[in-house]
Amino acid sequence: YPKNKTMIKNARMYILVMISALGLSTLQSCKDDEGDGGTQPTQSISQYLTSDGGYTEFLAALDLAGLTGKITGSGGYTILAVSDLQLIDDGIDLSSMTNAEQVAFIKYHCIDGKKEPSDFTNTGYISSESNTGPGNAKLSIYTAVAGDAVRFNGKTATTNYEATNGMVYVMVNSLTVPSVLDQIANNPNLSNYKVGVNLEAATKTALETGDNTIFAINDTEFIKYLETQNVIRIADLSNSARRALINNTIVLGDVKTTSQLTGTISTEGEDITATSGADVTLNGTVKVIRGNVYASNGIMHVINGVLK
Repeated sequence: YPKNKTMIKNARMYILVMISALGLSTLQSCKDDEGDGGTQPTQSISQYLTSDGGYTEFLAALDLAGLTGKITGSGGYTILAVSDLQLIDDGIDLSSMTNAEQVAFIKYHCIDGKKEPSDFTNTGYISSESNTGPGNAKLSIYTAVAGDAVRFNGKTATTNYEATNGMVYVMVNSLTVPSVLDQIANNPNLSNYKVGVNLEAATKTALETGDNTIFAINDTEFIKYLETQNVIRIADLSNSARRALINNTIVLGDVKTTSQLTGTISTEGEDITATSGADVTLNGTVKVIRGNVYASNGIMHVINGVLK
């Protein structure tokens, strides 16, 4: 009997040890899954796009731009991927572009670092890898977030794939290398200012070329100003009033970053005075609420008031 009792005791100890080991193994497995929101990524960016089979043109352009190492390596990178079929639907023929144009285009679909949906701020900007702005500045992309869905310049990413070396966002439409006019249009909070610029044909034409600086008025303050003028739409202002309002926000042929906004600045309308501190302030009251939005032909600063 003592011998049987010892055997039973040992058997019980063995069972407890096995149960404990199994529990720890299961717990560790759960922790591994929870560590990155579930299933761990198994493919690199390059493997993901290659395995799909529908990104041959996009991958070729990435290679031309010297970015193959970025999408196959271990570093973090974010790709806004456009399929071959989508390029056709968008009327984009990469083979008809010069090498420089292809590189500018493809790099505008690339962001340095791994950017998950939670890393994007709603109604904010992020720099692309396309350094074709004035002084080789990186062109800006306007982002907006709703849940896990991210929109880039108003265009939706339908799929977010977490790769071993970054993120892939599958785009509904291609992004185009933006001019100053495009950057105005990309931000829905500048709709009234966009209308004002478009109504001034000579101004719009001037902004299509050259390196320029613009101070884009956000809609909230623009609407308040229109109310003080007893009108609903900017088109209801007199031609002279509208022209003066828009001209005061434009500096043609000169790119001024926020660090250069100081002293007297000559615009196409009246001179304005810039002072720097915690914020850049124009004419004593109007603040730059988002500076240094780069385009291919200039720079945009979003402001919270009308320059008088």
